[in-house]
Amino acid sequence: MTSLPDKVKKYYIKTYDELYTYIDSKLRKATIPVSPRLRRDKTAQLKNALLGKLAIAYNIVDKELEKIISIVEEIEKSHPFYVEIYRMITGTDPGITAKKLRIARRNLRRIYHEYRLNIKNSYSGKEAAGHFKAGLGRILSFYKRSNQLIQAIKKVVVEIAKLPDISGDLIVIIAGMPQVGKSTIIRSLTNAEPEIGNYPFTTKNIIVGHIIVEHLGKITLIDTPGLLDRPQSMRNEIENKAILAIKHLADKAVYVFDPSPQSYYTLNEQLRVYREVEELVGSENILPVINKIDITPRQLLEKTHQSITRETDKKPLLISALRGDGLEELKNILIRFFMEKNQSP
Repeated sequence: MTSLPDKVKKYYIKTYDELYTYIDSKLRKATIPVSPRLRRDKTAQLKNALLGKLAIAYNIVDKELEKIISIVEEIEKSHPFYVEIYRMITGTDPGITAKKLRIARRNLRRIYHEYRLNIKNSYSGKEAAGHFKAGLGRILSFYKRSNQLIQAIKKVVVEIAKLPDISGDLIVIIAGMPQVGKSTIIRSLTNAEPEIGNYPFTTKNIIVGHIIVEHLGKITLIDTPGLLDRPQSMRNEIENKAILAIKHLADKAVYVFDPSPQSYYTLNEQLRVYREVEELVGSENILPVINKIDITPRQLLEKTHQSITRETDKKPLLISALRGDGLEELKNILIRFFMEKNQSP
């Protein structure tokens, strides 16, 4: 089955300026056939040309609206994750948008036929040209009035098209604050090739990798942008993507702590974000992991382990994603989660 990102890749949405330029080019190049019976009637010839050009403009705008409606309807019936991305960027629901654009399309058809009739019934070439100019302006105005929304939908399509395949028999979100090693973990466990850097917010988009459980299916690991310890109202679009992925995609979450002296964040900050992720996925579905044990002094590591165990009521797994310590155990835990999910009735 074709995924939504693959479906939307074939669409290109024109902004108003792009559409205007395209229509202007088409009208300038248009050659409208003239029937033999009109060759002696200059007014009839002009009216015929104007009707043909009005039809060209109408059909271009109508087909563009039809295309946008079909995209929005695809998003509306897709996974809630994509629907939430649409809402986040456009500020409205895809169902409401589709309804609004369908009404606009019906009104566009009515306006087109109205001005087509006006041109036909004109007594002079000057009157026909006036009706054509007014009709063309009305047709273009339908698109222009929706240009801000259309630009937002265009941005949604670009965002969704960049997303990788998020399907899988078990979906595991790798969560945590920026620069705790999430990308390194997913690169070490799967075939993903995330961007690795030594500064926060290296991961701007969602990165996906897969663990194949032979003959049974696949575990999909999703590396999300890091979350900062701050209110939802203060979060940027990058963080909101991570929230949406955790909320709508996760069967399980691996929450990564960085206790090392080089960490950008305190343990208390990381614990507060942990609790937020826990609220989204449920306590039974989150696994705390302490990363970077290779560069964390033993005494600090022991203190951190005790604090996390006490605060989360779970014994965190100790790993070094860079050196490979504990990764086989982490992988086996994920496979166990996979087996439990697929064996449940």
